[in-house]
Amino acid sequence: MTARDRRALLVGGSVLFAAVLLLRVVPWTVRQVVSFRTRAIERTATLVRARDLAAGLPASRDSLRGALAAIVGLAPQLVDGSTSAEAQASLSGLVSLAAARHSLKVLRLDPINDSAAGVFHRVGLHVECEGDVAGLAALLRSLETGAPLLSVPDLSVQALDPWGDPKVAERLHIELTIAGWYLLREGS
Repeated sequence: MTARDRRALLVGGSVLFAAVLLLRVVPWTVRQVVSFRTRAIERTATLVRARDLAAGLPASRDSLRGALAAIVGLAPQLVDGSTSAEAQASLSGLVSLAAARHSLKVLRLDPINDSAAGVFHRVGLHVECEGDVAGLAALLRSLETGAPLLSVPDLSVQALDPWGDPKVAERLHIELTIAGWYLLREGS
């Protein structure tokens, strides 16, 4: 092997080494440095957020304590029952009792299913009954102002005998939807 061949091999090897270095090693190194830098920035931001949360922990506890007190304060306004069936039964009993107190004859009580998600669930009931205007007004007043807190989003009233005797109390066919809320409890 001559000196010229050695020099050609040395130059060729150097060019090949430089090409591999520039085309493979340097881009890989740059990607790794950028990746490390990005991870360091993300971890620093996470650390700052953790420190902020730790600094605000007493305020969060006070806020949580206030929220829990507000939820406990809502308890008398909720329909009894920890499952949908229990809440439906409780609401049916409340409506039947209120209707009987106000001289209304209950014809049907149909539960309305609700697919709400979360801690508080809606319970609904479609009611058909018969009675007079005074009984209807008293029923609505007792449902919407008593405990638990109920609402009547839908109401339909029809006179069974619109041209009846004026000396006799009117007979009305009443259909209403009654809605309330209950607290879903885990493990029930």
